[in-house]
Amino acid sequence: MPVPPKRALHPLLLERGYWRNRLEELRLTRLSVLLIPRAELSTGLVEVDEFRIRAHDGIRLFGIRALCRFGPVLRPARIRCVGTCDLPDIDTGAVCRGAAEFVFQQPAGRRLEDRVLDLLRVFQLAVSSENIDPRNIELVVPDGGPSPDEFLIASQLVQDEFNR
Repeated sequence: MPVPPKRALHPLLLERGYWRNRLEELRLTRLSVLLIPRAELSTGLVEVDEFRIRAHDGIRLFGIRALCRFGPVLRPARIRCVGTCDLPDIDTGAVCRGAAEFVFQQPAGRRLEDRVLDLLRVFQLAVSSENIDPRNIELVVPDGGPSPDEFLIASQLVQDEFNR
C-alpha cells in the first residue's frame, strides 16, 4: 500500500502487540457491505456506487466506489478519505486510466486508532471487490499534503501483513 513520503512516527504507534488484538477484532467483524448504484454520477465509461460498511465498532462508514467499465483484468485501486464536511467525489482521470477508486467520508471525532481501523476496513472492501489487485492499492493524501498518521500506520500494518 504505497503512501506519499513518510515522516518519522513514534515507535509505539507501530507496536505490533498493540495492534494485534485490534486487527483480530477487525478480521472477526463481518464486513457488512451495502452497494447502491449511483446512476446520476455514472457515465458510459465510469460506474459509480455508493458504499456503506460497518466499522469495527459498529459505526457506519459511507463513501463512493468508482470503476472504469473497460480496463485491466486486475486493476489497481486508490483509497482516499474526505473530511466530515466534504462530500466524497471521484478523480475521473485516475478512474479512466484503469484504477478503481474508493472515497469515504471520515466520521467526526474519531480517535487515531479508529481512523486507522476505518482505513483498513475500506482496504478490506477494496480487496474483496472483484478484479482489484490487493498488492496495488494506494492511499491517496488529499491535496498532496503530508501523510496523516493514520495513513502511515495503516500502510505499515498492511505491509507487515503482506510480508508474513
